[in-house]
Amino acid sequence: MLGENIKILRKQKGYSQETLAQQLNVVRQTVSKWEKGISVPDAEMLNSLSELFEVPVSMLLGSKVEEPATESDPRMEEIAKQLAILNEQLANQANRKRKTGKRIITIIACVIVGFILLCFLYIGAIILLRYHEASNTNYYKTVIQCEINGETYGYEMIYDDNFRIHAEGGDAFIIDHISTTQYDDYNEEIAHIEDYFNDHGGTCTITVDREPVASIND
Repeated sequence: MLGENIKILRKQKGYSQETLAQQLNVVRQTVSKWEKGISVPDAEMLNSLSELFEVPVSMLLGSKVEEPATESDPRMEEIAKQLAILNEQLANQANRKRKTGKRIITIIACVIVGFILLCFLYIGAIILLRYHEASNTNYYKTVIQCEINGETYGYEMIYDDNFRIHAEGGDAFIIDHISTTQYDDYNEEIAHIEDYFNDHGGTCTITVDREPVASIND
């Protein structure tokens, strides 16, 4: 009520917030806080506002009176009490906002921590799953010997039960002419190597080791 009264009376006088602030020797932000109910003027400032707006202090506070109150009027004590109540209400409101803000921050922090924990659990589960799959996967070795133009070239591949290549290597001639690194599938790469040498008048011998190797490094 006080803030709204200050705003209405200021406009009736044709004052801007800046003009009113200059009249009272305060900054514009102080007037803005009064009008928004963020803070309240003290008793001395209320008297200054009362004189400037030419209304009794009680009218600023929202009470209907018959005549203006003066500094010697006993009703000044009641005005002071009302100001104290307003200040207490503003303080309580500010405390509630701070508590609400802390609760929101706590909830957000808990959500973030929970999300991070879930990410760690998810990553851990993937690692365990892959380790389990790797420990139960068999790896096989294939050796390819190809001849062309009187030269012999060798190449080796290690692949799993699903024919996915895990390691490979050999003569640079095969790597450069077949672009072996672009293939992940064992059968597809074998076919391309054979096709290249057959198309260019060469031959290939493929030796497949049917016994699983101990690791992909063997």
